[in-house]
Amino acid sequence: MGQLPSQDILALLEFKKGIKHDPTGYVLDSWNEESIDFNGCPSSWNGIVCNGGNVAGVILDNLGLSINSDMSVFSNLTKLVKLSLLNNSISGVIPDNIGDFKSLEFLDLSNNLFSSALPPGIGKLESLRNLSLAGNNFSGSIPDTISGLVSIQSLDLSRNSLSGTLPTSLTELKELLYLNLSFNQFTKSIPKGFELVSSLQVLDLQGNMLDGSLSGEFFLLSNASHVDFSMNMLQSSSAKKLLPGISESIKFLNLSHNQLTGSLVGEAELQLFGNLKVLDLSYNQLSGELPGFNFAYDLQVLKLSNNKFTGFIPNVLLKGDSLLLTELDLSGNNLT
Repeated sequence: MGQLPSQDILALLEFKKGIKHDPTGYVLDSWNEESIDFNGCPSSWNGIVCNGGNVAGVILDNLGLSINSDMSVFSNLTKLVKLSLLNNSISGVIPDNIGDFKSLEFLDLSNNLFSSALPPGIGKLESLRNLSLAGNNFSGSIPDTISGLVSIQSLDLSRNSLSGTLPTSLTELKELLYLNLSFNQFTKSIPKGFELVSSLQVLDLQGNMLDGSLSGEFFLLSNASHVDFSMNMLQSSSAKKLLPGISESIKFLNLSHNQLTGSLVGEAELQLFGNLKVLDLSYNQLSGELPGFNFAYDLQVLKLSNNKFTGFIPNVLLKGDSLLLTELDLSGNNLT
């Protein structure tokens, strides 16, 4: 007599019921009760990874699947470590019981049709290291409980309709390497404290409605190498100065399409850009003369277009021998 289907199999079959279109037959043709291993885990099912008698991974990327999904069924997979459904046409919501996915380390639902708000229970995923919800229709604010993601290293919520202020609890994620919140509708100022996240390498906040002044403390103390705050409504750290300094670790800095004012020339500014490889300050209201840039030995891309700079173009930018410049854009200024 055949054994009864395990809880894992019943959960997967429940998810399968929501599939409206499977152009390659990847799931519909292989997920059936006839092909179950003796230990009760369907390792022969496409996209299923087993560990012992339990489902450890569900990986259904880039399959053109059209699914109206009930994601809560996955909470029955008590040993699930990886759930990846990226690049499909899957609709649904992140269930309130997301906190029950206790063993989950990797969750990627990017580039689908998911909607709704992010439930507070998302902060209970203490094992989660990688979360990508990019390219969906999520709305509402980021819950403060996000600080519960104590193991998170990569968090990508870009290209959604998220709004409200950025919670300071984001700065409590001490393992974070990569944070991408670009192309949403976040408002108000950037919370202080990102400079204290010593592991942070990439901070991308471009394409929001963030305002307030640039934090001199962040730029002086940050360990990040890639900082993109472009396409917001940010202002210089003070009326006369763009920034008090830029830490040696920052190599890529994009502050274009903001409301920055002031000059780049002054006693303290001489070494300001000394370690940068890419600097984009285009589409702001910066003024005054251009600095010599003869100290910027690593600079490869310099974009200062559409500001109010005046005076001469520094010789060093024209000679090209001391610089590695591959791209230089000074258009839309009042240079002579």
